[in-house]
Amino acid sequence: MKEIFCSILKIFAFLLALPLIIAFLLAFQTQILSLPVNKEVWVLWGAGSYIGLNLFVYDCKNVYDFGKSLVEKMFTFFKPAGYLVPIFTIFLIILYIIALILGRGTTLQHYFLFGIAFTLAMHLILTAHEIYHSDNSVLKAHYLLVFGAIFIANLFIMSLLLAWAIPEYSFLGFIKSLASHTAHLYSSVYRALFVDNS
Repeated sequence: MKEIFCSILKIFAFLLALPLIIAFLLAFQTQILSLPVNKEVWVLWGAGSYIGLNLFVYDCKNVYDFGKSLVEKMFTFFKPAGYLVPIFTIFLIILYIIALILGRGTTLQHYFLFGIAFTLAMHLILTAHEIYHSDNSVLKAHYLLVFGAIFIANLFIMSLLLAWAIPEYSFLGFIKSLASHTAHLYSSVYRALFVDNS
């Protein structure tokens, strides 16, 4: 009985947070699609390539597990760090910044953007799979709530780092878009539930 009650509470919390999760996704998407076409296309190809690879060829689970274990060893005091820190993506962004400083960033830019998007997609998809399979409940309430929080944290971290690495990616623009989408989605839900449209 207690487990069912907890599951219901988690689903309720997830439903409350769902407009915020969607707003984060839309704000991140808005910034990616506002990049110059020569950068945007490599980001989209990177994410799409991992999705295709995961579905039809190889899911890179061993690579993901290696990165996750590295993060967990670095942050032994915080167990969820392996889910929150996309280590390979961060590593590629740091390498990209170094390449820019050394004057090689422009020639290697498309490789880095492809790799950044590829590794971020890998991290999010495999994190979702792992949390999903670790939740044995029928309703998957724990999965919904926890992955929603991880998804938000990952997009926030990536927005900070991408704003550092790509001049056209605006963190301030991301925050403004996030605030706008969040207000719109919550007001739409409120109107749908509580305002009589008749």
